Amino acid sequence: MLKVLLVDDEPFILQGLREIIDWKAQGFHIEATAENGLQAIEILRHTHVDLIIADIRMPQMNGIELLETIRKEKISDARFVFLSGIKDFEIAQQAIRLHCTEYILKPVQKNDLLKLLNEVSSSVEKEHEEKKTSALMENAFYARSMVALLMGKYDSSDLENVQQRLGNATDLQYVGMEAENDSEYASMTDEEKRTIQRNLYRACLDFIGKDGGLYCIFGVSQRKGCYDVGIICCRELCSHLGMTSADFLEKLRSFVSQEVRHPILYYVGSQVQKLTELSESYRTATIAKTCRAFTVNHDTNLAENRMKSDSGTFSADKKIIDSLIDAVSANNKEAIKECVSKLYTRFRVNNVDEDLIALDMNYFLFQLIHLAIQQDDNINQEDILHYITENAFNTDGTYDNEKIFLNFVTEYSEYLASIRNRSVRGVLGQIEQEIQMHYADDISLKTLSEKYYLNSAYLGQVFKKKFGVSFKSYLTALRVEKAAQLLLTTDEKVYKVAEQVGYHDIDYFIDRFVKLKGCTPTKFRRLANSTQRNKND
Repeated sequence: MLKVLLVDDEPFILQGLREIIDWKAQGFHIEATAENGLQAIEILRHTHVDLIIADIRMPQMNGIELLETIRKEKISDARFVFLSGIKDFEIAQQAIRLHCTEYILKPVQKNDLLKLLNEVSSSVEKEHEEKKTSALMENAFYARSMVALLMGKYDSSDLENVQQRLGNATDLQYVGMEAENDSEYASMTDEEKRTIQRNLYRACLDFIGKDGGLYCIFGVSQRKGCYDVGIICCRELCSHLGMTSADFLEKLRSFVSQEVRHPILYYVGSQVQKLTELSESYRTATIAKTCRAFTVNHDTNLAENRMKSDSGTFSADKKIIDSLIDAVSANNKEAIKECVSKLYTRFRVNNVDEDLIALDMNYFLFQLIHLAIQQDDNINQEDILHYITENAFNTDGTYDNEKIFLNFVTEYSEYLASIRNRSVRGVLGQIEQEIQMHYADDISLKTLSEKYYLNSAYLGQVFKKKFGVSFKSYLTALRVEKAAQLLLTTDEKVYKVAEQVGYHDIDYFIDRFVKLKGCTPTKFRRLANSTQRNKND
């Protein structure tokens, strides 16, 4: 029903307009009446109407003034029709200038009014359809732009489109969701799976509320057979809902479990600070999803049993994968290259489903972890898993790039060899001496690993295990300590001291110094000198 406001200072005119036609039958309802423009303004400030029919000549505020006020103050976007007892060209001109819908002469004829209402009804319906179509297009463009950001394949238009609606969101995390692929789900039709996806999407929208469409994306991966839903969790959204990010995820799971009648798999990416970094959160979320079959904990038997139970089917010949594992263990680069080539050839020739490929790769990657543990049972399994997920996958969390995978496997074989073949204790002693002697030089974990023929990831692990801090933190603490000694024993300017201990960015040096010493280098020197003078006195 379209709502109407009638405005006329003559009561019998208002009564006549009420009774001249069956308003309800035409799809209209007379929401209110007013005797002049001022009354009409007050009504419009708190009442929405679709059509205003007003006399021109009225006391206190006439029809022209009423329309001018409505347009100027943007009080209402209703269509406006003038009633007048006389033909006045000047008034007609003013009405046109103010975008009046129609101009009707009194006495109002039934057919004229019916024709007017029919035109207004058609116009409103057309406008609603256009707005609906425009909103759908805007939402589709927004969703496409958001997916482009997630995939890291966006342009300035995509970024601007998302920023206009989402603002400069911070502390962003991608949360992926899809139905758990259990035996019941595997037997469903595509339409049944799509229904679960729609229900999941609606549940996410309901959980977030009014602005759900800004944060929920339907079908992110767009991969055949994948019926997923994504949520962009950020600080602003959590703040609006009065939750922390941890609360958000916990309550989301609880809410969805009540709304969707099927187990849901959740995979959450790393937190990033800007929209332009969102692809990293999506990538790590996808990796988390892929790696769920061999999530590592301290009970390696549990992880191994889980892999065995999940790996009853292989897309490629299992012998190829086992041969690749043997080649990695022996650090046989030619055999590694041959096995990887055979593996990817089998994938291509047989047009293997991505889920089966993931199953094979999960088995293989788990075995890599197991190989490292066999070499050194003190190795941090979480660090190994992090190393694998950072290097074995494409940027979108998949395995379809043979070159990337071959490079990773080759490097990992060297990593295992470095664990097996070197006396790490002796090497660490040499490295510690080198750091003490060359702390002011351009020294890094990478340069040291190359010099001592160690894998940088492994060197980082054993270094932290021995010294209790990362290589970077150790080097920073040493440089700051040396700087403090120079500040106390020389009159060198602060920037000179910074250069002598290896820092060429004075602001960065001061920041590191303050974090470790609690004050700036200048204040540190002044306080030390003041203490010494007090002792002398």
